[in-house]
Amino acid sequence: MYLTYQDVLAFYGIEGAHPGGFGLTKKILAKEKISDKTTVLDAGCGTGQTSSYLFRTFSCQVTAIDKHPEMIKKALQRFKHEKIPIQSLQNSMEAMPFDDGSFDYIIAESSIAFTNINNTLRELHRVLKRGGVLLHIDMTAEPTLKKEEKAELKNFYQMKEILTEKEWLKAHNLAGFKGVRILKSNTILKELEEMPISDFASMPQVPANQAFDEIMQKHQLLTLSYGDKLGYRAFRAVKSSSLRSQFS
Repeated sequence: MYLTYQDVLAFYGIEGAHPGGFGLTKKILAKEKISDKTTVLDAGCGTGQTSSYLFRTFSCQVTAIDKHPEMIKKALQRFKHEKIPIQSLQNSMEAMPFDDGSFDYIIAESSIAFTNINNTLRELHRVLKRGGVLLHIDMTAEPTLKKEEKAELKNFYQMKEILTEKEWLKAHNLAGFKGVRILKSNTILKELEEMPISDFASMPQVPANQAFDEIMQKHQLLTLSYGDKLGYRAFRAVKSSSLRSQFS
């Protein structure tokens, strides 16, 4: 069985592992107009931390999906324990069982980059309502990242591509999004230097697993080695509210 970094996150139930941490997620959501009438898709929900926060903070209608069976299992356990009515399903973001124009908001935290990015952005665009908003935080290659270094990262994280900021913006436009804004940008190294200790993702107390521990150690080594060549961007992209502009 081939183990991946995603398997490690699922095994340990790690929360807030995305760049910027859960603190960045809360800051971004606080600036949006979300109410009890708002429909939100948490795409790549992991253990359900953000889904739970969305419902408890805004009383909005939340749907959570994740491709990894262990992640969605942990999310379902959370929602049951907290007694919150969040629809959850195991499903890829590249082909979702939702009607066109189903959601006002989609939030995706360090999840789109682990898929076929172009396919996923098109699918997220499809299920958004006109005028709907995609908020996502994803790994980004800095200009100094060399080809062979990118290849090593892609191999370890099982990613098809690691896009630069310019490539991310182009991908959004190709998918049909308009008014794409960068809400936050940083390198991993600067993020680690600026982040309060309380914001670091922690590993729950579970029995040790040597294979998973080795993968996590490799992840930490890569993070330190490429900290100034690898970064992230927090994007806000809008689906046009005009039918004409979408197909012009």
